[in-house]
Amino acid sequence: MARCNRPDCGRGVIDEQGFCAECDRRPVAEPAAAAPPADSAGRTGAAVGVANVRPDPWWGLELVGIGAVPDTAEVPAEAYEYIGEEHRFCADPACRRPVGRGHGGTPGRAAGYCPSCGAAFDFAQPRGGETIAGRYEVKRALGSGSYGTAYLVHDRNLGTDVVLKALKRQSVAKTAEEERDALVGLRHDSIVRILSYEPEGSYLVLEYVPGAPLSARADTPLEVVLAHGLQILQALDYLHARGLLHCDVKPSNIIRFKEESAVGPRDRVRLIDFGSVRTVRDTGPVAEYTEAYAPPKHRAPRPDPEHLRPTAGFDLYCLGMTLTELCRAQLRDRTAPGVDSLHLLLARATDSAVPERRFVSARQFAEQLSGVIRQVVTAVPGRRPVQRASALFGSMTEPLHGGLGAPRPFDHWLTAGPSADSFLTLSAPFAAPAPGEVAKALPAPLADPDHPPAQGAAAGALAACRISLRRGDAEAAREALAAADLPPGHWLRSWYRGLIELARGDATRATEQFTGVRRALPGELIPRLALGLCAELRGDLQVAQLHYGTVFDTAPALGAAGFGLARVHLLAGRRAEAVAVAERLAAEFRFEREARIAVVRLLTAVLPIPGSDAPAAADLDRARGWVAGLEVDAASGAGLRAEIEYAQFVVAGDRLKLSEVVREVAGQAGTERDHTALVDLANRLRPPVVWGRGRRRRRGRRAVTGAAANPRNHPSGQRRAG
Repeated sequence: MARCNRPDCGRGVIDEQGFCAECDRRPVAEPAAAAPPADSAGRTGAAVGVANVRPDPWWGLELVGIGAVPDTAEVPAEAYEYIGEEHRFCADPACRRPVGRGHGGTPGRAAGYCPSCGAAFDFAQPRGGETIAGRYEVKRALGSGSYGTAYLVHDRNLGTDVVLKALKRQSVAKTAEEERDALVGLRHDSIVRILSYEPEGSYLVLEYVPGAPLSARADTPLEVVLAHGLQILQALDYLHARGLLHCDVKPSNIIRFKEESAVGPRDRVRLIDFGSVRTVRDTGPVAEYTEAYAPPKHRAPRPDPEHLRPTAGFDLYCLGMTLTELCRAQLRDRTAPGVDSLHLLLARATDSAVPERRFVSARQFAEQLSGVIRQVVTAVPGRRPVQRASALFGSMTEPLHGGLGAPRPFDHWLTAGPSADSFLTLSAPFAAPAPGEVAKALPAPLADPDHPPAQGAAAGALAACRISLRRGDAEAAREALAAADLPPGHWLRSWYRGLIELARGDATRATEQFTGVRRALPGELIPRLALGLCAELRGDLQVAQLHYGTVFDTAPALGAAGFGLARVHLLAGRRAEAVAVAERLAAEFRFEREARIAVVRLLTAVLPIPGSDAPAAADLDRARGWVAGLEVDAASGAGLRAEIEYAQFVVAGDRLKLSEVVREVAGQAGTERDHTALVDLANRLRPPVVWGRGRRRRRGRRAVTGAAANPRNHPSGQRRAG
């Protein structure tokens, strides 16, 4: 018994049509025996940084709860057009001539008199007794379109109601007849069951789904609408794997219905109306489609390629237009979580100017749509963020905390020195990561399984590009990227160009490249993280906060976004918000230690910015509590305590405690020279000796006068900070 050989499948059994019963796809072809490619270091194996098969792209469905299913009762019968022209015959048994037919493009009358015998007819009202093919009793028409009329009928043989889809177009009827075995064999939860093909008059016989056409409803959350889109993408992936194209995906051809299950009612959708179905082997243009949802037929300077030779992209474009219509109300507010990414997703899916940018497979579309759903549900109350590895980017190991996640460097204390009035100035407590550091830390991209240009020599060239970037050699990285010969406009090219610009120190040009990556991959978080880092490097804190906030809210475990958001909040004077971000990040095991240190440093940070607020006494007390609970080495503990006392010195002028803690830091010096320098600093920070009556010495704060006693009186007019 043959089993599926796909890596992401559960070894399902291959059915008689050659498809896996588990994943509904054909097994991958066994490659010819060949030597595996070697990377730049001469190692053999899978292509460097290339994912051969995309993981399950439907994971966004897991993020949408069942919730309350809205009423999806059938549309009232009065809203339907009834018997179509091709089934209008005189009711007189002795006559039975065609009546109510149109001529020259003019539709026929639904009510009138037979021109042959004069008998009255009225097809604008429901009629019983009409029988098709000797077994289907017509109850009413469900709708009529350019492809034919759909009837709700009672199947005498099966004893149940079914839908009879009349096929008016000969090309469509021919396709249905040729592919009847494939159509009848379709089995998917999101596809209406095609029961049979009736050649008498050319009909498809389908199961009847009591529901309503999918429509935009104010009571439907955005994530539920997008989940409906994912279900239809599952159906299209199933169809495309079997060489079939639907060619008429639109809201009225998607039925929304309530399905009872063991866990309660489920909100479900099914793709219906296979009147325009065709195979991928057909070479002719699409003859019948709904213009409002299909790719534009006339596009300068040449027709859209999907009209010349339709592929899976035709259906994907139609679904993109369908989601655009269904989400029109929510798309108006681009500031809502995930909505800006949804705009970019739909723009790519329906790009008519550059068709090559559009999605080429349902799984590629679904991967990005799942990522957008992930961003949307961050606003749902009580919803926990979902941790999920990216399908297109490797893991990111560097936190890029910019100095927040570690005590001050020892050199900060060596280079500090008291001024003439004994005011101590330290270097800035943190900074945005350097551009070159960011270029090295951002993860390596994986190849897009649906559009894999990075194979063979290209994969080796990209590996060489990454090695050059890690070495900081931007010019060598540029040459390696050119040798990769990636397709124009591919997101991999833009990604590496962005990294190269960062290695050169140009965050502005890097932003341009990463923006192109985000347009192509709106469901991915790594491009947004890269844009946040570039914005911080450019000094655009508002844009940096937007990108950092989205990434951190969606995936807190991606620590670089959390540290970046904390830095931005503190620079904007929002100390409490910065500390809250670090505390939340401390709950993530991966960066727990760095985040806990960051809490201390954010509570005590004194910024060299005029008008910035100094830490409050309560902040310093909280910092002491966090330090007490930290498991750090002696040097780190001394450095953090020194930073707390430095903040205390800035706020209250307490030189004695600062002197003592600097002496403690001196004990961690690596050389005698450094030790001596810090001991000298500690001595200079001690309060001066004041001789009073009886030549008694007094020490402490009460003996300190002038600017040293009150930093607010510093000649600069501001409290100096480090």
